[in-house]
Amino acid sequence: MWNIVTDSSCDDINFSHSSPDIRYDSVPFFLHTDAHEFVDDRSINIEEMISVMEHSRVCKTACPSPAAWHEFFSLPGDTLAFTISSGLSGSYASACTARSMVLEEEPGKHIAIIDSKQAGPSMMLLIRAATQMIEAGMEFSGIVEALNQLVQKIHIIFTLSSFDNLVKNGRMSRLTGFVANTLGFWGVGIAVDGKIHIKSKLRGSRRVLNAILQDIEEQSGQVKEVIISHCLNPNMASALKQQILNRFGSIPVDVFPTGGLDSFYAEKNGLIVSYRCEE
Repeated sequence: MWNIVTDSSCDDINFSHSSPDIRYDSVPFFLHTDAHEFVDDRSINIEEMISVMEHSRVCKTACPSPAAWHEFFSLPGDTLAFTISSGLSGSYASACTARSMVLEEEPGKHIAIIDSKQAGPSMMLLIRAATQMIEAGMEFSGIVEALNQLVQKIHIIFTLSSFDNLVKNGRMSRLTGFVANTLGFWGVGIAVDGKIHIKSKLRGSRRVLNAILQDIEEQSGQVKEVIISHCLNPNMASALKQQILNRFGSIPVDVFPTGGLDSFYAEKNGLIVSYRCEE
């Protein structure tokens, strides 16, 4: 038996091709506003949460506790855990603490924690690869080594139509956020060394989509697979999917709605795009 566990920055873990010998679980983040707490256990009404955030002065998140990870690490079988970038959250450190606790109780148990260096759809790409390796009969140590190498081949780019939560979390100055929101700019960001950086501010969805395509083209290697997560913006996500297929040919391109945590940061209309490149 294999256990694949993620924190809830992974937008979807319901893989239709999964083996009956693989169990998938998600450990929730907690999302806080002035007067509300949302548990990111797939029960959140995203539209309601977005509305609450828009009318709140405080918007914060709390990562899963070691106890939450411990529950799933204790299950029978080998365990692969995937977390949001350790540069963005304490989720990775929490999972490492839980691993140490379980190994004290069960020395020799196989538990590996993969720092995705990113979030959302990037974790989905890693989990898909892990599933394929398990089904191919690879050994635990070989899978862990291959996944850590694969992390370096996965890239992420995101677009934001609102900067409110970046301002509320101190990642952008109030003045810059106010000007960007007032003038209708979209933020285009990437992950660098496991941290988020705003790459450019653009006006108009057409320019935003072109910026995403350009980012993909600038990476070395051939694009093999793309996942697009969107926050209440299926039309723009579908348009981007079609443009990617037109530009890069017949490659797997899947579209998913963002879960609670990614919706919290992407905000309404935001897109998160992850893609895997191979030499």
